[in-house]
Amino acid sequence: MTSNIEKSVEVFNETVQPEGWSMNVRLDLRGKIFENGANYLETRKDLLLAMCLNNGYYKRENVYRMLKFGLAFSDRVQIFTTDGPARHNYRALGRPENEIIRDTRLARNRLRNQCVEGLKRINDELASDKQRLVSFLDWEDIYGDMSYKDSYATLKDLFGTNSDFRADVEKTSKKVLLNRMGIKRDIDAAVSTATEYVLEELAFILSYHSLNSKTKPIADHGQSSFNYIYYEPWSVFENLVNGTYNAQPKEGIGFVVAHIESK
Repeated sequence: MTSNIEKSVEVFNETVQPEGWSMNVRLDLRGKIFENGANYLETRKDLLLAMCLNNGYYKRENVYRMLKFGLAFSDRVQIFTTDGPARHNYRALGRPENEIIRDTRLARNRLRNQCVEGLKRINDELASDKQRLVSFLDWEDIYGDMSYKDSYATLKDLFGTNSDFRADVEKTSKKVLLNRMGIKRDIDAAVSTATEYVLEELAFILSYHSLNSKTKPIADHGQSSFNYIYYEPWSVFENLVNGTYNAQPKEGIGFVVAHIESK
């Protein structure tokens, strides 16, 4: 039997079919985090949307498509770019600090501008009383938030004491360095620096519901529950939320794997 959310995704894909694409939403994935994700899509919970630096998936057209999908299934969307954590990948490559700050800032601004352009395309098709909004988070605020700091400290301790978690973080870092940054040698040494990227992003997502009102443009966004959307599975994140590493599952976090497919 087709579920309500499956029907809703089918309807969405019918509406964007003339644009030559569809969203492949992995509703077959099992586990509490994915069950939350499907439920939160259906009930239009708050949505946290990532825009990642150094990732060819986040081209202008895909940014628009991700926004269109997100706004079709949530009334409140907040966006974060990964410019803060991404600095560690550049450090792993041995780049000078002044270049790192400049290049991540430029990449962040480019992604934000593409989001603004994509939102305008969406709103151009809507009546004046149906216009949609998105907001952006800043890493300078996130890094100073006590909830984030506590979350990071907890994960850093877990990284030092749990070999399974450490291995999964290092596996994620290695994938990013090889596939996105193009590093070909001294990979093990680079991974030891790049793991900070993964730890910081995970710490942010896990603390998101409790970040203070000065950090989040929408002060109560995600306080009770929120959905995180990404284009592929992310096992270390899934395991953390499900409590696989420390028997401490996280409540109120949903995960939806949704991949754009061009026709």
